[in-house]
Amino acid sequence: MYSPTTRLLTVLELLQSYKEMSGSELARRLNINVRTVRRYIVNLQDMGIPIETERGPYGAYQLQRGYKLPPLMYNDAEAIALTLGLLVMREFNF
Repeated sequence: MYSPTTRLLTVLELLQSYKEMSGSELARRLNINVRTVRRYIVNLQDMGIPIETERGPYGAYQLQRGYKLPPLMYNDAEAIALTLGLLVMREFNF
């Protein structure tokens, strides 16, 4: 199963890819419950990510209009180290 950090980043990626998403849709895509989605949203908001919440039966989450996470910039050595680290983690099921 995926780590909480991976799921947290996936929530952010989904919110960047779609205009808005309901908590139940995020939960379905990540195979978690809606309460966990709410925790992830709060964690992202605590990190300064401007996520807007619309409550109610047709409620949804969306990133504040115009917000884009800046691309991560790595030099060649850092990119290779990250790639190797991810491969090792996958090999050992982290």
